[in-house]
Amino acid sequence: MILVVDDEPADLNMMRDILVQAGYTVVTASDPNAALTLYQRHQGELHLLITDVAMSPINGCELAEKLTELNKALSVIFVSGYSGAQALRYKGRYSTPAAFLMKPFTSEQLLAQVRESPEPRRVRTASSQQSEF
Repeated sequence: MILVVDDEPADLNMMRDILVQAGYTVVTASDPNAALTLYQRHQGELHLLITDVAMSPINGCELAEKLTELNKALSVIFVSGYSGAQALRYKGRYSTPAAFLMKPFTSEQLLAQVRESPEPRRVRTASSQQSEF
């Protein structure tokens, strides 16, 4: 199962739709506190966190730190609309290796990053559609 966290509703919905169409089981949260609650509810099922970097009250790196402390096997993909230098300022605070996608990205780029992560389980197979956000 994949946990997607983004405080921008359009981006959150787009990532969810791409992943669900590709056959992944996805839960979403629009802020880090909701993500922590969802993690507690689904902790044994979650294999991958996809999170925006710049959010509040905690940023995506802090969220990833908290969740990977609870589950060392949890893979992380950071996404950001900030330039590389700005995003790395946040990403640099996260100590575990993680993937990074700069917005906008295509559905193919998102799915390629997910496939490179330790295997989140698919519930069915489906072809992906190209979407950019």
